[in-house]
Amino acid sequence: MITINYWLCQARTVNRRAVTAITMSRDLYACDAGDLATRSIESLDPETGVEEATEWLEEQGYDVAPVMEEQSVAGYVIADSLPTDPPETRVWAHTEPITIEEIISSDASFREVLSALYDAPFYFLGGRNQLKGILTRADMNHSPARIHLFDRLTLLEERFRNLICELAPDWKEQVMINPDVVESIEERHERARRSNIDLEEIHYTQFSTLVTIVTEVEDCWKVCGFTRDHRASSQLDDLVNLRNDVAHSNQIVQNTDGGLGRGRTIGTVEQAYDTLISCLESTQEYA
Repeated sequence: MITINYWLCQARTVNRRAVTAITMSRDLYACDAGDLATRSIESLDPETGVEEATEWLEEQGYDVAPVMEEQSVAGYVIADSLPTDPPETRVWAHTEPITIEEIISSDASFREVLSALYDAPFYFLGGRNQLKGILTRADMNHSPARIHLFDRLTLLEERFRNLICELAPDWKEQVMINPDVVESIEERHERARRSNIDLEEIHYTQFSTLVTIVTEVEDCWKVCGFTRDHRASSQLDDLVNLRNDVAHSNQIVQNTDGGLGRGRTIGTVEQAYDTLISCLESTQEYA
């Protein structure tokens, strides 16, 4: 059994490459590990039977849970690691100690959280002799992550419109766009014009159409930092899919195993986020 001492309160922020600071044209919502983590911690008693603990973890939908003896932290158990043992077997026999490797600082940035969760499926937020939260890959599907991502995606959308206005004002002639999509844009523009909201047509395009234009116009994708049009197309298509799921409250992380299974993993979220930040950095002059 171990107790979480003061040194855990000083838990290291995950040592990953720093993300370059971005000078934004407006304030953006930022969230850290403390905002993302689940704060309502439920725990198991060391004397709980393994069978009972397994059923409880399944009912709660938990992959991991701390083991507490009175007010002291004994460690943690992982649902998948609990074997089918005789009824007399207790949880303490399968409790793992919490070490610095399972701790993440509450102020770890969003990017640092993505990197950490790529390496391991869960972390604990530590404090003086107590745990303050549990951070798992599933927590990336909660509101703080959605707001953080959507704020930056909409900023990139604004930048793309400004970029196209300056470098590809004749985008309807330059790029092959579905005629139905063009007609819908023109109709929205005309309705707005009749309401004395006279913006250029590009302001009535959806994000997916903006991405199509950027990936088809060399001057545009080069400004965004891409060296090949196919790289721009592939990486920005991932952003379109991410934006759609964020905007419609679908799951951001669709596969919490983190491997090569179906659906978006924490690794692909990390890659898409890097693309997003890189594009924002590259398009600052179009704010």
